[in-house]
Amino acid sequence: MISAKVLAPDDWPVWRELRLRALADAPEAFGSTFAEVLSRDTEQHWRAAVSAPMVSFIVETADGPAGMARIMFPEQSDTLPELISVWVAPEARGTGASRALLAACVDHLAAHHPMTRLRLAVVETNMPARRLYESCGFGVIGRNPDDDTELLMERRAAPMDQESVELPTELVARYRAVDREHVGTPTLDTPAHLDRLTELIGREGMRTPIDLAFTEEFATIDGNHRIAVARRLGLATVPVHLTRRAEHPRPDHGRDMDPADLRVLEAALAPSPTHAPDRAGRGTGIVA
Repeated sequence: MISAKVLAPDDWPVWRELRLRALADAPEAFGSTFAEVLSRDTEQHWRAAVSAPMVSFIVETADGPAGMARIMFPEQSDTLPELISVWVAPEARGTGASRALLAACVDHLAAHHPMTRLRLAVVETNMPARRLYESCGFGVIGRNPDDDTELLMERRAAPMDQESVELPTELVARYRAVDREHVGTPTLDTPAHLDRLTELIGREGMRTPIDLAFTEEFATIDGNHRIAVARRLGLATVPVHLTRRAEHPRPDHGRDMDPADLRVLEAALAPSPTHAPDRAGRGTGIVA
């Protein structure tokens, strides 16, 4: 059985064990080294690691603790919470433990901070991690300005099991940051990457909804690759997770909202008599 939970400060020995295992297993994935952390190996240090402003999570299998993650909440109101310290033990990968861990993080944020978004940084060439994050609804928003080897990804603060709505492909495409058919980077936007995604979606359908966050003034999407593929395949509609986002700060990739589109999006978020509200209190419906 796989389960994930939030750690309390008294659980610091569990965090210590996982953190040291992670640093030994994947030193390139973390900003601290094994030796640096051991030099701070005190109860005070480890308690701080699982205390506010951090919220720390672990995932457990039948064999015990097998993975960890933290949400770091910023002091500045205009900075997003950040998912950090993510690691799952090699023997637990591919079992659903990674997804359970990320779901616990996302669901916690949805319950306590429903009007925000969650950001993470991932090494651009770490394709297994990027595929995992994308499957959990994270979308690439750009390169990390603090580390050119990393990409920034975001997703909405809403339960991972929330239902999606169907929206017209061309409506959603108006709010993409870039056209992935034409803008490329060596590992992110190669024709082969889109070809593989096209084959997968053509065979299995679009299993990961596009994330569209909007206000009355602008909208953004996470899912530029999927929109490119939907247009390749001639899909009339695509599955979308809708959320409102704060008016400020406006992200650089925000696109001006079309008034007609706003009416469609508002209707899609309105409670529907034929669809039960989700846990955030919003209904789900179909918009053709």
